[in-house]
Amino acid sequence: MFKFDHLAIQTDDIENTVRWYKDFFHCEENWKLTEFSDLTLQRLPSITKLVELQTGNFKIHIFDINSDNCVVPATAVQYQHFCIEISEINQLEELKTCWLNLYESGLYKFKRHEKATDIVTDKDGISSFYCYDINGLEFEVMYKPQPKKT
Repeated sequence: MFKFDHLAIQTDDIENTVRWYKDFFHCEENWKLTEFSDLTLQRLPSITKLVELQTGNFKIHIFDINSDNCVVPATAVQYQHFCIEISEINQLEELKTCWLNLYESGLYKFKRHEKATDIVTDKDGISSFYCYDINGLEFEVMYKPQPKKT
């Protein structure tokens, strides 16, 4: 039902970080971004660049942050989020509803009191939402349409 898609790492020294991951894990660079959606900028107002690296099936997203506008001190290396890919689009709404039910149940003590984001679909047809676990670690739940067979 779930498939790991990528690990995201936030840094204030993207060149050094990308170089280390390329050298240590023998990663190749897939793509990079310097323009971001409103949702990304709302969640990560200090982001300036994103690079995707990959080795085998393991993908790493390196986020460069502007230390002047950083929400977290630039010296604090942190886990940014991890993404799980689901196999069917309807699972997005099911998982978001499940998250909301658990959040509102009162059975769990959440360290972050932020509700799951809306489900959004990007220009490539990839749909996702973001939420936090009870410890404040961020998840992205994503549906990626399969290419049509010709």
